[in-house]
Amino acid sequence: MDVENLNFNYSNGFHLKDLSLRIEEDTVYSLTGNNGSGKTTLLKLIVGLLKPKSGIIRVFGETLTRKKTQLWRIRQKIGFLFQNPDDQLFAPTIEEDVAFGARNLKLKDEEIKNRVEWALRAVDLLNCKTHSPFNLSWGQKKRAALAGLLAMKPKLLILDEPFANLDFKSIYNHLAILEKLRKEEQMTILFTTHNSFFVEKWADKMLVLNSGKKLFEGDPKEGFSKPQVKQIMGSYDEIYKLIRER
Repeated sequence: MDVENLNFNYSNGFHLKDLSLRIEEDTVYSLTGNNGSGKTTLLKLIVGLLKPKSGIIRVFGETLTRKKTQLWRIRQKIGFLFQNPDDQLFAPTIEEDVAFGARNLKLKDEEIKNRVEWALRAVDLLNCKTHSPFNLSWGQKKRAALAGLLAMKPKLLILDEPFANLDFKSIYNHLAILEKLRKEEQMTILFTTHNSFFVEKWADKMLVLNSGKKLFEGDPKEGFSKPQVKQIMGSYDEIYKLIRER
């Protein structure tokens, strides 16, 4: 995926300014920065939920035009996990919720069933398939929402703050699930986070935004050697210590 000279602005005065980046296939790419830096805005532009003022976005070799037929075709290959899983879960049972996206692909019933079971097994929720998603814990809701995306077999997985508001055990489980999926399904992962641990220890490449501008793009180790990046990201030594000891 390539973004070239992207510009966007809200009526409140916030701007994304001349932003360019490149995400290689089968890699983990981290988008980070302080609150209000433009992370979620950039994700919405990439999937066509917002229209840029100017610039080019290329996804799977296609220049994004925001035409309905093209958006539908491209979105079939992209899974977008919102920060709040309650924004995605809506069906009476987890099984029905996970099947929704696959049904929209007009797949045969047997294929939908196989995908739903595979997706629920991948996130360790197969035994809960008849449960209501609204009775799950926060971490389980995150996994149920992820399963709904996986059932569509995306090539690009976009995760908006996937580890936010999770306890340590849930964070550890989520990382294990995502890393296994990345390797076995050859997915490209783009995720946002405020946490330096996930950037430094998981991402192949990072982009740091500051007030809508690119502060740094490249190898996380190089990025964290820069004082301006350290200042924005802060320190998360304690969570690193916990995960390292597992």
